[in-house]
Amino acid sequence: MGIFSKLKPRAARKSMASVHLNARLQPIHRGSVYEDPLDELLQEHAPGSTVVGGGTSFTPATGPLSCHTEVELAGDPAQTLALVIDILEHLGAPIGSSARLGRAAPVALGTTHGLSLSLDGTSLPDEVYEQNDVNDLIAALKTELADDAQQQSWREGHERTNLYFYARDVDRLRSVLESAASRFPLAQKSIIEDLTA
Repeated sequence: MGIFSKLKPRAARKSMASVHLNARLQPIHRGSVYEDPLDELLQEHAPGSTVVGGGTSFTPATGPLSCHTEVELAGDPAQTLALVIDILEHLGAPIGSSARLGRAAPVALGTTHGLSLSLDGTSLPDEVYEQNDVNDLIAALKTELADDAQQQSWREGHERTNLYFYARDVDRLRSVLESAASRFPLAQKSIIEDLTA
C-alpha cells in the first residue's frame, strides 16, 4: 500500500494484532525505537489504532532476546495490519520479525540485519578501563556508521557489555565492528554475534 497512506476510519470495528520483533531491546528501547513512533504514526494515518501493550523476552544470562507488541487496529484489519508492517520496516525492524491478525498465520516482516558487538569488561588491562570511556567508543562507531546502521539497544552484564546494531547492509556493519578491535582499546577481545542469522 505504500508507507503512510492515510486510511479512512470506519465504524467502531476493531481487531487485535500481535507483533514479534526479532530485536534485542531493553524495554525502554522497545518503546523509544518502535512502540512510541508506531503509535504516533498510527494515530496520524489510521485514527483509532493504538499500541496497547508489549513485553521483552530475556534470560538473566543473555539479557534481552526478542520483543512483542500488541496493537489494536481500527478500520479494515488487513489494511491496517499492512500499515503496521510498513511502519515497522520503515523504523528498521529486523529480519525474522512477524505480525499476525488474531489467530491467523503470521506475516513475515523485517528489513535489517542485527549484529552485537560484545565488549570484554573484565580481562583487559586496568588502564584500558581507567583511560577510556565506552560512551566515546559508541559515539565514534555511530559517527562512522552514520545512517548506514542504528544502535537500537545495549546490555551491560557482569563480564561483557553488548551493543546491539541493526543495518540493511550487514557487510558494511560487520566491517566497521570487526575493525573496532584494532582501533579502540575498549574493543580489544571483542566478539561479533549475528543476531538475525
